[in-house]
Amino acid sequence: MVPNDSSDQDFEEQVGLDWNWQEKGVSLNFLGRYRKDLDGTPEGSVFQDYIDACGDERQEVNVYYGYLDFQEMIPNYDIRIGRQYVYGVESVQLDGLWLRGDRVLGLDWFSFEAYGGMPSQPYANLRKDGIGGFNLEFYPIRNLILHADTSFYKENSWEVYGDWRPYPNLKMDAHGAFINNHARYAYFDAVGDIEKTGTTIGIKVYRNFENEYPSDFIFDWQSPEKDLGKDIKDLYLAREQAYYQVTLSLSQQIPKQEGLAFFTRFSFRKLASISDEDLYNTDFTSWTGGITIDHWLHLEGFHCSIGVTRWWESRDKFYEADSISFFADLSQHLFNNWEISGGYYYKSEDVNSMIENEAANNYYAAVRYFMNENRWAELKYEYERDDYYKEFGISDLNGLTCTVSIRF
Repeated sequence: MVPNDSSDQDFEEQVGLDWNWQEKGVSLNFLGRYRKDLDGTPEGSVFQDYIDACGDERQEVNVYYGYLDFQEMIPNYDIRIGRQYVYGVESVQLDGLWLRGDRVLGLDWFSFEAYGGMPSQPYANLRKDGIGGFNLEFYPIRNLILHADTSFYKENSWEVYGDWRPYPNLKMDAHGAFINNHARYAYFDAVGDIEKTGTTIGIKVYRNFENEYPSDFIFDWQSPEKDLGKDIKDLYLAREQAYYQVTLSLSQQIPKQEGLAFFTRFSFRKLASISDEDLYNTDFTSWTGGITIDHWLHLEGFHCSIGVTRWWESRDKFYEADSISFFADLSQHLFNNWEISGGYYYKSEDVNSMIENEAANNYYAAVRYFMNENRWAELKYEYERDDYYKEFGISDLNGLTCTVSIRF
């Protein structure tokens, strides 16, 4: 249904409040939003948006968070009460209590967080079960932190990980996660610097496990709520199958050429089972190489990155994509707080866009003005051509975005 009037008018007001009583260690934090449709867009219209479908009143009230924070009212303890986001094995929005103890009980090698309450999710009616969990931190030796995070809802989730810097120029971390009683992912990552030669070397080994639920797009503690999948059944969200992936990276400064360096990255992915191959899951190899330039010809505030990527697929059932892509991004600070930037991306073959996650042809240009360090405004134009959209009758996308950022 396409009405004669192709416009849509909505009202939206977002309110944020931060109040801090430093002497008492108490703060109040609130963020909410009210939205209402003003013109009554007809039901079934292609111009109908989310607010037009929010019941007979066509309005929505969301409280994202609103809580009291008590810091150090009890030595080494922080307490938070109200609607809040808790971060641990996963991000959880709840109405309840959060408690942190930092190096408590005389133990310099141990800290913890604990939380509990009722889950709050504005876009779905979840079961009225409580949710809770705890996050543990251990510091057994210098520069080593071990974590054990948990979340308990309909099913249990937990994650263990560690960050270790055995030497000033070497950092290693390892993660393993079980979401809703099922293995989700595990990886090891290491990055090292060689100061004498200006070299940075990295390696990452990643193991992804198959998701268990049709609603796995949610990718968190809510996915066992099977009815959630029906709410967006028309949206394409393919299931990612299990795989192994290894990535090697290298960055090298060019001797006697200040601000000039080259980089390269090699990635290899293999499905855990060849029978899982489909249009959006396959073995592939990719290589990227390029250069970065900072302060070229002694131009302060200049940055440029130029590179090329080669992509190979290995398939038994479908067409194997073999593409080359080129990219370039640059920016330059100008006089009187102005900055200009631009970029270009081109890919020779676009049949693998859903895996490689890049458009066939893309470029942008932007100009930004800094009023001060906390305020800036930007006008950006972007063009995109993606062969994937052609089946929907769309050959090109043009975007003009104006952004104003204020921090206070």
